[in-house]
Amino acid sequence: MKDFIDYLTRQYEAGREDIAKLESEGCQDEANFAKARTNIYDICRTVTNALADRPGAGTAAVKAQLERFRATWGAALEKAREHGDARNVVIEETKLEALEDVIAHFPEVE
Repeated sequence: MKDFIDYLTRQYEAGREDIAKLESEGCQDEANFAKARTNIYDICRTVTNALADRPGAGTAAVKAQLERFRATWGAALEKAREHGDARNVVIEETKLEALEDVIAHFPEVE
């Protein structure tokens, strides 16, 4: 589990660097999308830390929470699409993209 948490931390830190660089270049829209992506790594890291050591939780609980995120954010994406909300479509797609990366690295801890 430590390797997974370390991965999430590296992704979070890289995201923070990207945000700072984009903001310094005056690219606020891109920085906002980088913030959304970076926030996903931070959320997943926090959840993993909270659940990994909880008695009766462990990797199964982390995996279940990641799936709940996928369902919730997927529903938000569909709602944004239904309402023609292009900005939120891109934000939700960005969040789901980051989540898929997290999930792709999760099996490495099992």
